[in-house]
Formats: sequence, structure tokens, C-alpha cells
Amino acid sequence: MDFRELVLTRRTVHNYHSDPVPDSLVEESMRLSLWAPNHRLTFPWVYTVVGAEARAKLADLAVELKSRRGAEKMSEARVKAVRDSVLMPSHLISLAIKRGKDENQLHEDYATLACSVQIMSMYLCQHGVASKWSTGGFGVDDKTYGILGLNPAEVSLEGVLLVGRAQVTPDRTERPDLSQFLRRV
Repeated sequence: MDFRELVLTRRTVHNYHSDPVPDSLVEESMRLSLWAPNHRLTFPWVYTVVGAEARAKLADLAVELKSRRGAEKMSEARVKAVRDSVLMPSHLISLAIKRGKDENQLHEDYATLACSVQIMSMYLCQHGVASKWSTGGFGVDDKTYGILGLNPAEVSLEGVLLVGRAQVTPDRTERPDLSQFLRRV
């Protein structure tokens, strides 16, 4: 698949089979991600591959957070769906960046993390593996720092990357024409 086709093919996947993805493939995606543009070469990445015990705690936290948002008690089916969203993907990788000296540095480091996630996602897609960067909820909750053994004074959680075999790959959503965004001066 050429690069253009890869860009047009990659999708964010929400539901996964429990089929394992080789650790070596996931690790290679992370290794390649370190080649993302990185202003001042701060190397801010903190990737945590979440194991079964910690993932179970994060699934419980995800259910707790979703339960708080609803006015009614969540059905058993909804609880299962929330838990499965955390437990079913082959890999769950917490994404964090080291805290910089100032707000500008944090902004630049977040930008390199975003580029890194795109590299991982593209590499995985090229190998038939789906992914999703989830930037809220349990992935950034205060309790997650403790579950993962991270110090919030040292790192900033920026979400999780779900990696696995897609149950359903979403259809391609058409994008607006470049002319709507491009200016020339």
C-alpha cells in the first residue's frame, strides 16, 4: 500500500476482537514513533503498556466514570460494553508526556506526542491492525496516575492508545475540500 492509500485507509476503530497482536509489532510502532518531529529534542514520551491487572482496574474506573455521567443506573449490557472497550483490544498503551519547564514546552511536547501517535497508527494500519487514541475519561483521570504508578508532578497523562483487530472498520468519512482551509498571501 502506498502512503497516500495508507492515509486514506486508516480509521479510528471503537470495537475490537480479543485476537492478540504481536508485541513485536506494537513495540516497533512505538520505536518508529520516536522519529516524530520533536522541537528541542525534549524526548517527552512516556508510554506505559498496561498489563491485565492494571487494565482490569482501568475498566472498573471507566465504568465508574460513565456511571457518574448518567442520571440512571447503567444496564448490565452497558457496563459490559464499557468494560469491553478497555479489556478487548489486544494492547492498551497509556500516553503521557514529561512535564516541561513551561506552558509553551508542554504545548510543543503535546504536538510531538500527536505526531508520534499518528506514526504508530499508520504503521499498525499498514500491518492490518487498528487503533484509537482516546484522550479523555479513564485515560486521564486522577486515579489513573496511581493505577499506573505515575507521578502527576512529573508527567501529564494525555490518553490511551487502543490497539487490536477491528470488529468493524468504520466507513470513510469524506473530508472538506482543501480550498476551505487554505489561504495564500
